Amino acid sequence: MSWAWPRWSKPADELVVLDDFFPNLLTGFRVAEYNAYLGAFDNLRVLSALSGFATEHARYAARYPQFAPRVERFSQRDLRGAKLAYINFLNNAALFLPHLERRGLAFALTLYPGGGLGLHEPPSDVKLLQVLSSPLLRSLTVTQPVTERYVIDFAAGHGLRLPPLHLVPGVVVNPMYFGSALPAHGPYFGEAKAVFDVCFVAEKYMARGENKGYPEFITMAHALRDEPALRFHVVGSFTADDVDVAALGQHIRFAGRVETTDLPGFFSGMDLVVSPNKPFVLHPGNFDGFPTGSCVEASLCGVAVMASDALEQNPGYRSGESMLIVPPEVEALVEALRGLLREPGRVASIARAGQALTRRWYAPEVQIGRRREILEAVAQEVGLTLRPLGG
Repeated sequence: MSWAWPRWSKPADELVVLDDFFPNLLTGFRVAEYNAYLGAFDNLRVLSALSGFATEHARYAARYPQFAPRVERFSQRDLRGAKLAYINFLNNAALFLPHLERRGLAFALTLYPGGGLGLHEPPSDVKLLQVLSSPLLRSLTVTQPVTERYVIDFAAGHGLRLPPLHLVPGVVVNPMYFGSALPAHGPYFGEAKAVFDVCFVAEKYMARGENKGYPEFITMAHALRDEPALRFHVVGSFTADDVDVAALGQHIRFAGRVETTDLPGFFSGMDLVVSPNKPFVLHPGNFDGFPTGSCVEASLCGVAVMASDALEQNPGYRSGESMLIVPPEVEALVEALRGLLREPGRVASIARAGQALTRRWYAPEVQIGRRREILEAVAQEVGLTLRPLGG
């Protein structure tokens, strides 16, 4: 007997989420946000322009069979029943804008750092002007203060009237980080543990991962070879060939890419995550949010965070208490890590204080709750009733 998807009838009026990378399971924040909407609203679908959609959809369906029937490959004709679209990232907005304009379809947008958004960067500004000029844009959400300031100044400079603008600091994270099944963190360095496990967690978007500070991380590790307690770990698409690590021998391990659902197990054995990321390196206007998504996930799992904040976007972590905020230079990284080695009890103290703060700021009711309120308000404005799933 052949297996088939559960029956689902496409509603006449719906909200469509448009994306170019979902349902790839490596994009944890998208999975968390879109799954929350799929679990909340009956008349919502996700339409994806992802290359290799079939393969990634099969993986997603194996993990989330209850949502898979409403995640489909994007087609222009699938917008016919839509009354509102929701999009993350500037590149996605520019990609789908022509289709929205053909249908006269209103949309709400969240501008995360990256995804084509740059500060004072001509190619980014061209796309930003196109998107912000569209009368179909009904709501704009930003996730960092620097983005809020830039958008307001950009609109004023071009004589544009912005739609309702919302600042929701941070990023959506998987609800599993708040569940009872989250693995307990193991003993920390300095508390019945002699090894100090330090990790670097990022995706490689350019040679050597220079925008994420990977060369500085490895140089730091070399400078600390005289510290036998240290052990270094790298998560992401990095290998020993990106930067020479031969002299580190068995003191460094490469985990490769790790799916979101497997990260808690990894983080439960880590003491410190190091994120010496630098703006304006990947491309002239590029910048990351602070803290990065990987640092948020690590912190939620009880890992102490040492990160750089060149654009001063810190939402309220106290350096030395709930996080270590250091410049992305090797000397500063080495000095901070040696300081922790001299006072090993600080590792657990910073980790626990950071975890408590991160759990408050990134709780689902804060991150998902506020975004859902915004979507519901825009839906009401365009005459779309979002029907509760199963209601």
